[in-house]
Amino acid sequence: MPTVYNDTLEERLRAAEEAESQMSKLQPLASEAPNLRTEKAKKDRTAERERLRLSHMDQAKQSVTTANDKQARVPELLGSAARAINELYTNLRQIENLHKDANQMLAVVDRIEYEQELEKTEDQDDANARDSRGVAYVLAGKHGESRVKQLMDALQPQGNLLEGCNLDEPLYRDVAHFVMERVEHARSPRAAHLRK
Repeated sequence: MPTVYNDTLEERLRAAEEAESQMSKLQPLASEAPNLRTEKAKKDRTAERERLRLSHMDQAKQSVTTANDKQARVPELLGSAARAINELYTNLRQIENLHKDANQMLAVVDRIEYEQELEKTEDQDDANARDSRGVAYVLAGKHGESRVKQLMDALQPQGNLLEGCNLDEPLYRDVAHFVMERVEHARSPRAAHLRK
């Protein structure tokens, strides 16, 4: 029995001394643990920041490359927009000029109709020996600008130059106002003087 006790005691002592030896070896390493944890956290933060920096730099480069590609199309798109706006302006000016021509032609038509009515009335007045000046005055009231407008409306009721356009869209409205300002400017007497 004592032999077993001694053997066990020796084994336990050997194990304890071995643990003590390992403890004395591990103690300095264990004391480094807090500093090592702090250093690892710093390195992890640095690595994460670098990963984020590189990721955002790549995204920025990609955005700039895409922007440069789109920028390269700006001259072409601006040219297309300017040509379209110029075509719209030219078309609106032509419509105005055609309406103006039509009004001038209708003024001639009105004048001819007035003269025909006046001659007819004068012939009747001569036959009845009446003074035709009062009739000429009455006939003149039926003719002129109001009669020309009636004739024009009969041919085609004049609407807005932008009739049928989608002016609810802000961009469409802005473009329409931009072009109409130039049409109005071209229509003004001062602009006509400048063009001479």
